[in-house]
Amino acid sequence: MQMREPGRFVAIALSLVAVGCAEQSTSGPSSAVRVVQAGWSFGFCMGPCRGQLDLAATQLTYQVSSRTGEQVYVRNRGQLSSQGATRLESLASSLPAELQETYGCPDCADGGASFLTVVRGNESMRTEYEYGRPPEDLSAIDGFLKGVMDALGQCRATAEVTLEGGCTPLPD
Repeated sequence: MQMREPGRFVAIALSLVAVGCAEQSTSGPSSAVRVVQAGWSFGFCMGPCRGQLDLAATQLTYQVSSRTGEQVYVRNRGQLSSQGATRLESLASSLPAELQETYGCPDCADGGASFLTVVRGNESMRTEYEYGRPPEDLSAIDGFLKGVMDALGQCRATAEVTLEGGCTPLPD
């Protein structure tokens, strides 16, 4: 009888460790959602055909280039204000837990494509959708990020975006 008791104790201890680890993996900063990149592209075009916004905390870099990336039209930097950072964090946290890799038919019939790269814990996920037609779950964050890209592309500070010096507006 006494030999069964230590085995039961070990089993209970291991169960508690497993439960504790499971609780740790679903809570805390590792489960935070961050948007690290957003942008757009048009497959068959001349001139500015691709735009990419890189987000590192509140730091922003927006680059617009030719289809091949050989010619860069603008590379502007800015920063999210505290209001912008709070809004982005709120929109990111409201994203669905599972995003599809592709929604609709991005860049079909040269209608353009939009993309969003999200990091959740240690996992990165890129989702693509038709330019100007985000799925309902992505509509609010798409509108916000489009506004950020427009502000950086037009060198126009807003309540949510401040500009760094040397901003070059997109050509008409």
